[in-house]
Amino acid sequence: MKTLATSSRALIISAALILLLSACGSKTVESTLTQEEGKALTETVEAAPQATGGFDSPVITPDKISYTLSSPSHFVPGKFAAGQLPDLTNEKFTVTVTNNSAAALDLAALIVKGSTASGECVDIFDGDNSMAGAPTDPLAVGATTTFAWGLSCPGKAGIDFSVVLSNAGVNIVEVTGKLA
Repeated sequence: MKTLATSSRALIISAALILLLSACGSKTVESTLTQEEGKALTETVEAAPQATGGFDSPVITPDKISYTLSSPSHFVPGKFAAGQLPDLTNEKFTVTVTNNSAAALDLAALIVKGSTASGECVDIFDGDNSMAGAPTDPLAVGATTTFAWGLSCPGKAGIDFSVVLSNAGVNIVEVTGKLA
């Protein structure tokens, strides 16, 4: 008798699990997301930078860190450069950072994003032109550092050019000018 009752109970539980699990893959379940919620999940909204300015002028953030980007100039990447794309304009500039904030500054996480009226730029890393990224050691309070950066950008000389520096998802500064 116990075997029949145990078998019946196991059969009922198995049948209930089969019915329950078969509904998991149903295509008839409607999405509960609104169109705006779905759009928010797929689109990235960029926050305004903390400070803006032009090339060759210091741009100072609210925490008193000064960023100066030199005017861009056209260059020919070295033999072992990486990132340059065919038919794009290769631009180089220097970034000078003076840390007048209250704490050391981690530049290793700095992201440089360039764009033109024709589209997004791509980073160029080129040892021959001293373009190896931002310094990896924290910048001490009161210290200054300068490093070179290269971008491969769509468009010709004279079109609008923008460089945004960001760190940890926060747009720090935006500098605007023209491609060389």
